[in-house]
Amino acid sequence: MATVETILSSIFSTVPELHSGQLGLLSGVLVGLLYWHGLRRPSLALLTAFYLLALGIVPASARGLFVVQSQPWYFCSLLIITSLGAISVRIVWTRISYSNQPQLSEVGQRDF
Repeated sequence: MATVETILSSIFSTVPELHSGQLGLLSGVLVGLLYWHGLRRPSLALLTAFYLLALGIVPASARGLFVVQSQPWYFCSLLIITSLGAISVRIVWTRISYSNQPQLSEVGQRDF
């Protein structure tokens, strides 16, 4: 039986790679939460800002960003996967909830 430690060690070979991936996952969750609560433009702007910071296009002096910029592949991958997953779930959730509501034309019809 595989443990969490063996799975993580097969994916990430160093601790900075693991931390970069964790930060990407958490950033993607933040973007997804903003999108879920209706802040679509700010969430997509934040997604773009995170991506540009990770690639080093926008300079930053924070110590945490050094880890992200040293291993941008893990951060960007998990950021995009998590964000797109949350956005997709929101779109599916909205369509399912609209399909379950009765239509106005069906509710208000009477034979006169």
